[in-house]
Amino acid sequence: MKHFYFSFLLLFTTYLGFAQLTPPDDLQSYYNTVNFSNTGVDLKADLSAVTIAKHVNELSYTPGVWEALKVTDLDPDNSDNVLLVYGYDDTDGSTSTDRSRSKTNNGGSTGQWNREHIYAKSLGTPNLGTSGPGSDAQMLRASDIVRNSDRGSLKFADGTGTSFATTDGWYPGDEWKGDCARIVMYMYIRYGEQCLPSNVGFGSSASTPDEMIDLFLEWNVEDPVSEFEKQRNTYHGNTDNTYAQGNRNPFIDNPYLATAIWGGDDAQNLWDGNTAVADTEAPTMPTDLAYSDVTETSATLTWTASTDNVAVASYNVYVDGTYLTKAYTNTITISDLSANTTYEFSISAEDAAANVSATTASVSVTTSEAVVFDYCTSESFENVSGDINTYYDEVTWTGDNGLEWAATDARIDQTIDGTKTICIRDGILTAAETSGGIGSLTVTTLRVFGGGSGTFDLVVNGTVVGQIPYTEFAETTTIDDINIAGDVSIVLNNKTTSSDRIAIDDLAWTCYENSNSDFCTEETFTNLTSTQDVNDSQYGARTWTGDNGLEWNATGARIDLSNNSSKVITIKNGILTAPETSGGVGSLTVTTLRTFGGGSGTFDLVVNGTVVGQIPYSDEEQITTIKDINVSGIVTVVLNNISSDSDRVMIDDLKWTCYDASLSVEEDILSSIKVYPNPVNSTLNIALPNGEATQVNIYNILGKLVISKTIQANTSIDTRNLQSGVYILRMTQNNATISKKLIKN
Repeated sequence: MKHFYFSFLLLFTTYLGFAQLTPPDDLQSYYNTVNFSNTGVDLKADLSAVTIAKHVNELSYTPGVWEALKVTDLDPDNSDNVLLVYGYDDTDGSTSTDRSRSKTNNGGSTGQWNREHIYAKSLGTPNLGTSGPGSDAQMLRASDIVRNSDRGSLKFADGTGTSFATTDGWYPGDEWKGDCARIVMYMYIRYGEQCLPSNVGFGSSASTPDEMIDLFLEWNVEDPVSEFEKQRNTYHGNTDNTYAQGNRNPFIDNPYLATAIWGGDDAQNLWDGNTAVADTEAPTMPTDLAYSDVTETSATLTWTASTDNVAVASYNVYVDGTYLTKAYTNTITISDLSANTTYEFSISAEDAAANVSATTASVSVTTSEAVVFDYCTSESFENVSGDINTYYDEVTWTGDNGLEWAATDARIDQTIDGTKTICIRDGILTAAETSGGIGSLTVTTLRVFGGGSGTFDLVVNGTVVGQIPYTEFAETTTIDDINIAGDVSIVLNNKTTSSDRIAIDDLAWTCYENSNSDFCTEETFTNLTSTQDVNDSQYGARTWTGDNGLEWNATGARIDLSNNSSKVITIKNGILTAPETSGGVGSLTVTTLRTFGGGSGTFDLVVNGTVVGQIPYSDEEQITTIKDINVSGIVTVVLNNISSDSDRVMIDDLKWTCYDASLSVEEDILSSIKVYPNPVNSTLNIALPNGEATQVNIYNILGKLVISKTIQANTSIDTRNLQSGVYILRMTQNNATISKKLIKN
């Protein structure tokens, strides 16, 4: 079944019809700074302020939280025991499923209980650690060691019954799902963006004004507050208690507060009842339904708002005649559509009493064709098959490319953002041999469970060509300019620490064919010939016919040396001159290596008599690319003005692309758009010089559209929800398109 996800372009608009909210007498003093006539993000802000202000005692992870749990988590039916979150059966012979256990049987061994975070610390942004949010006793619960290990770093996912690992994530169990939801809500208002609900559970935030997702709102409704939760909350709200934090979880005090902030079905209201006046009149039908900002996977719908005798609560959105979702403003962006597909959308209005208007006539929207990124091979690991296992073994599977992949000392139950991965401990990941070579390679890594940071070796055809780093945060790494042609075998091995467990996802590489057709001119120096009366090992004037069939020249040059068995020209206090060519210069690439003794330095790169850049050299081989030279027509390229007269520098593989200014006018206009900062941490700024409507799309390395926006003025784009890594920023204006590499820190 196709799933749709939504993002709103306008601010969340609250609506009438919420129950009155008046705290009971014993909570009046605690909540005296909260305006309960507010709803939505205003009410959230008030509750956040009081929750932070009342948190006067920050417990230590050890021993503070331990001692608190031995009081707050006592089993109401047996005060010698604590209740174990996710547990459900004390009689099945398995300690991992126990619901109750002696409060003194705590520690780090099988059969004991530990203080465990309701969701993994690593799902915080950044990691919650073991202080601050990581030692908040409202978030920590008593849990069986093995049961919590089964949960691992999985995100919450929906299910039914007792706790278990689903195909996507972790279902806490019918008894505990409301507890988990209300703790997630507490952490969100207490610590903000470090504890985003959208990062810890699978669901949509489309119908909420922020990053709350529907999954937790549903659980809050379906599993009402228990006396056990109230017991914990009452203890922490009383600063006379030794291990009390001083603050309460407001969603345990009244689950309906979540409804008043984020909407959804009515949760349990532990305070005043709903006093809304009966309403039988339906809203008017929305008008002027229109669409805009159509991309490969999304479209924006807008309409003129309806009116109602009381208030319009929401709008129902239909696709192809079937109900799709609710909107709470008169604008909605519908995402995750299929490329090059026609959809029929229509809208009706609904009030708080569930009176529904007539439905608009439909509008027909056809998404654009998909952008295809050219990878020789990409592997999503979605085809990894077999029983979900939590042990390490040899794993083989047929990859996305139809070829066989293999991994040793690997498990397949770990995920990154809900997608399958291969998780390596002390093993090796091996791709099948493929043709087409390799240009650049991209991969996402995440260290799960405990451990440190480190690297894998990236090995191509038996040679280490780079390192793939890993940390406790998901990060995407791209290694450029590997540039090996022909058949290739790719391996990730030699991990820094054998005990680290690394989830690997979205591994892809581009082809590489060393074809002259990619360049206006390419010189490999393989045609170097001896000069009469000058030994090959002497420095003198050299002339030869290059790969392009034209004459090249060098002074102060010798030709007897080689680099990796490849002929080179070696310059000492001389000049390398390429033949005059047509086609211009776009970007130029060259390999340098200082031989014998000496220092580091540069050559000037001169095009048509003008210095356009510097070519560095040192005692290590360097491949340098000078981009955006952009000189059209007939060009003469020279390398001269070496830093030191005594340095002897090998030069190899000199090549440049063509540039035709007459064909680049539209692209130059797009190139004048300023995009900053890059790398970006949170906010990406785009400055438009001409105010023309411009489509801005950001794709991940596998070509999935992650952000889409139409702009017509200077604009800021929020990138905080993007993982660290490399993205493609694609801007289209007046049928011209330009792509840039975007790096997210």
